[in-house]
Amino acid sequence: MDQERTLNDILEIVGYLKDNMVTRDEHRQSLFELRSDIMSHVDSFIGLHQKLDIELAALRAKSDRLEGFVKQLAAHANIKLEF
Repeated sequence: MDQERTLNDILEIVGYLKDNMVTRDEHRQSLFELRSDIMSHVDSFIGLHQKLDIELAALRAKSDRLEGFVKQLAAHANIKLEF
């Protein structure tokens, strides 16, 4: 009786695995979708990084321009600037 129950449990587990296993094609499709998602996220990150680089360059140019104006004003007013 105990062996019969064990055998039935094993058959139930095997049946469950058979019904829920993933085929090779499903696995490949799943990996392809995951790869596509990762590539999409990496592309988005690269785009964001490029935008930040452009914005940083613009802010540096603006800062340099304002610093130049301050230096001109200081020279005109005979004020010594200390950095």
